[in-house]
Amino acid sequence: MSAEIATIEKVRAAVAQLHRDEQRATADAVIAVIGGGSKPTVLKHLKTLREEPKTLDGDVPAGVLDMARPLLAQIFAEGAKAEAGRNRDQIERLHRMLGDLEAEVEALATTNLAQERKIADVGAKLARSTEALASAENGNLAKDRKIEQLQAELADRDAAARQHLADTLRGFDDKLSSLARQMEQTSTEKTSATADTGKNS
Repeated sequence: MSAEIATIEKVRAAVAQLHRDEQRATADAVIAVIGGGSKPTVLKHLKTLREEPKTLDGDVPAGVLDMARPLLAQIFAEGAKAEAGRNRDQIERLHRMLGDLEAEVEALATTNLAQERKIADVGAKLARSTEALASAENGNLAKDRKIEQLQAELADRDAAARQHLADTLRGFDDKLSSLARQMEQTSTEKTSATADTGKNS
């Protein structure tokens, strides 16, 4: 929190001091002179001061003018000079206001540039993150396809192994059947031969 409240009187005094020092009365400069204050508040007071009508040292109250009417004829010639002075003061005031506004615009442009750079950095980071995410998704998709391919190859190999096992078992059954027939034939032949030997005895 600011140590000192920036009232309009303090802002007016700070602006006058800055102009005497031939410096631009920006919000930051006014805050530095005052020694604190909220920047939005100072900007509001600066706007109010710019819109205030300037009171000139040469202005004369209406009552005094009424009392001095007899002398107006004598000082009428000075009117043109006073008007020129007022115009000069107005021009100087407008120049000061223009300088202050230019300084504020320059400060805002610097702030906007910094914000644009931050936005660009965030956009670049977002683009990199999006690219990394897309790459990761593509990698996962390739892995899923590889897994599906391996699963298909495994299923084919499993089917081939089962078929080979079934063929092997059928061959083994055929061999067992053939061997059983051979053993039966051999046994029959032995029995026949034994019977023939008995008859011959």
